[in-house]
Amino acid sequence: MKLYTKTICPKCMYVKSEFQRAGIHVEIINIDHDEKAKQKIVQAGFLTVPVLDYNGQLIGDVKEIVSTIELVPQ
Repeated sequence: MKLYTKTICPKCMYVKSEFQRAGIHVEIINIDHDEKAKQKIVQAGFLTVPVLDYNGQLIGDVKEIVSTIELVPQ
């Protein structure tokens, strides 16, 4: 599970804090420092972050990302 973020992104910080609160590890990929990852997100049609890659499905809606946390096995 990967979470694509940016350095300055309040929504990204919120989503990361929700994963931490739930005790769930997620790989954080900062697209400000990873051009290949940025291109992947853009080519998939996303113009903003955060974007969660959960089992190959890209999710860009913050509420949906937070809802996905409940689906992750502990």
